Amino acid sequence: MPARSRRRGLTILVKLILAYVVPTVALFALFAGIAHEVARDNLDDELGQRLSAVAGSAASQLRDPSLARLEPGSEDDLRYQRCRARLGEVAEATGVARIYVFNRDLASVCDTADDVPIGTPYFQLQQDSTELERVWGAGESASSVLFEGDDGTQYKAGYAPVVAGTPGDEIVMAVGVDAPADYFEQLEGLRRTLILYGVGFAVVVLLVSVLMATLITRPVRRLAAAAARIGRGDLDEPIPRVSSDEIGFLATTMDEMRDGLHARDERMQLMLSGIAHEVRNPLGGIALFAGILRDELGSNDELKGHVARIEKELGHLKAVVGDFLEYARRPKPELETVDVAEMAADLLDFVKTDAENASVTVRCEADGVSCRADRKQLRRALLNLLHNAIQAADGEAAIRARYDGDRAQIEVWNAAAEPIPEDVRERIFEPFFTTREKGTGLGLAFVREIALDCGGTIDVRSSADDGTVFALSLPRE
Repeated sequence: MPARSRRRGLTILVKLILAYVVPTVALFALFAGIAHEVARDNLDDELGQRLSAVAGSAASQLRDPSLARLEPGSEDDLRYQRCRARLGEVAEATGVARIYVFNRDLASVCDTADDVPIGTPYFQLQQDSTELERVWGAGESASSVLFEGDDGTQYKAGYAPVVAGTPGDEIVMAVGVDAPADYFEQLEGLRRTLILYGVGFAVVVLLVSVLMATLITRPVRRLAAAAARIGRGDLDEPIPRVSSDEIGFLATTMDEMRDGLHARDERMQLMLSGIAHEVRNPLGGIALFAGILRDELGSNDELKGHVARIEKELGHLKAVVGDFLEYARRPKPELETVDVAEMAADLLDFVKTDAENASVTVRCEADGVSCRADRKQLRRALLNLLHNAIQAADGEAAIRARYDGDRAQIEVWNAAAEPIPEDVRERIFEPFFTTREKGTGLGLAFVREIALDCGGTIDVRSSADDGTVFALSLPRE
């Protein structure tokens, strides 16, 4: 039978992974990303509010408007010293990195940092012009966006106005508070936690998908094995109902189909056997009387020729009846180790006369090859193939055998003058299909059944250059 290519699509496990694991992991990753960003925004807002509150607290202690009039170089002034002391106390109490006071020109008035004298311009404050407009214009506290300090750390600043005198008076200064954005450590911990949970969640979903795929594919594989047995003609073993779902319903339906095929096969075998028996008895009588008639004709050669034609046709009918009986009474195989070379040598002796009459040279190339098969049935199959090869050969034929992995490949080859047409090759193993005028179409069908019964397959290749090859593939010993 011509080999058919099989395209393997995605397995059920891969489909379940694509259907469940990938979307689940993607959704979890999206959720984790959103959670991370929300946590970052919340922590950033919380730090900004905290720094703004610290700046407001520091500003409430700076009610002296004369601070804004300190000149550069006045670091020894008592007012400056008191201002630095108060700011230092607030910085120590709140744990911020730095507190500083600046005027509308964004120049330093007072700073907890030792290396920032009065009048030093704060160029970095120009980046927070929007926030400072709220401080100077509306008298509100504000916080900056993150910025990178000289040490490479991410910082955030909070600002608050300093009112000279009582609330409602003119805003003469502003307080800035810098602190490192230490919540990044918390975010890093959250990120690690999310990754850990994400990996664990993906593993759980993957395991569940594998389990579900196993629960689905195991009964499907059993049904596939049962279907393969039915395809090989093994209709005796029932198909168990593997579950109560759709797969179980499929198993029940397949078993009903198997019962129907088994009943039909039995009816066909009984019919073929009955027909063969009914025909065989009259054929025996006809052959007997034909022989008597030939003897009584004496020397009448013309009439004896007619009798000879009758006997020849009777022989053909007997062969047809024999094929029917063989096909209908196909016994169960008794598997054993068969030496292919030994069997091939015996077959070559058996067909020697037929090969010589057809002027065909038959050779054997099967040394050292054994297979697992029913000896009698394999001999019958190879003999059938060998007879066909001799009839179709153009001078040469051969039995060849070799190992191919765990299989024994047995080939019957002939140098055919004309290759077998493709449409014939596709149907050549069908029962009752034949291209011969008086063929039954059961010979090659019987060979195929023998191959399947022995756990093997049969294939045919034919071309004008390489001849025709019938290849049996059987389990090796």
